[in-house]
This record gives sequence, C-alpha cells and structure tokens, in this order.
Amino acid sequence: MIYWQHLTRQANEAHTRASFADAQELNQKALACAKATFEDDFKIDAESAVSAVIVSYLNLAEVAISMKEWRHANDYFERGVHFLQTVLVSSDILHEHRDLIERMATHIRFEWELFSTTYGHRLEQARRQHALLWRSKGLLDNPQNASSWAV
Repeated sequence: MIYWQHLTRQANEAHTRASFADAQELNQKALACAKATFEDDFKIDAESAVSAVIVSYLNLAEVAISMKEWRHANDYFERGVHFLQTVLVSSDILHEHRDLIERMATHIRFEWELFSTTYGHRLEQARRQHALLWRSKGLLDNPQNASSWAV
C-alpha cells in the first residue's frame, strides 16, 4: 500500500504540473500495484484495498479528461464499476464488505454521471469520429475487427 501511495502522490504532482503523460503512466502503475496486492490487502483492510483501486481508476479518468481523451475517461469509469461488480459477486465476501463495495459503486457511478453530464456531447463526438475513422480504413467491413471497435 505504501508503494501505491507513493506512485499516486507522484502522479498527482505530475497532473498538477500538467505533465499528463507522466501522470497517466504513474497512475497506471499505481493501479497495477493496487490490483496486484488486492487480495492480500483486502483481507487486512478491505476499505483501503478497494479505495486504492477505485482512486486509481478515478485518477486515470481525471487525467484522460485533462488530455481530452473522452472515450478513455469513460472507459476508466466503466472499468472501475466492473471491478467492483467482480468483487461483489465473490461468494465468500462478508456483509460489511458488500456494503463498502456498494457505497464505492455509488460514488464511482456519481462521478461517472457527472462526467457524462459535463462531457457527454464530447464523448459522443469522439465515438462518432472513432467510428468514421474505422469506416474510412475499411475496418468495420471485416467482422474480425468488430469486437475491437466496440466502445
């Protein structure tokens, strides 16, 4: 957890300096760190373990917004919710941990809704541009490429 905190602090400093590529890389490392130690950390301190992963996803979304990468930002919100859903379906999870995860899910959905309300029109434009790019390259005509096109 200490390494995750160090990476997150560095990422936040990079973001503040508008070094978005550095912030993105550091946040990706922080997320990988939080996920790699998640099972062990969850047994010791469930709230901190879940928070580390979700904060990492939210930080990545924030950096993507700063970079005007609307589709990536949306994807990070979606991945955060998916992560929580995966943890929630674990059969051996305690009741208080379910409550914690549901609270976190509510928080990330609130942030995602705020993003959608604020940047939804830009997200749709980015999706249309992405689809047009794929069409112009003839990639949508090939069924093998259809799955990698999905947003």
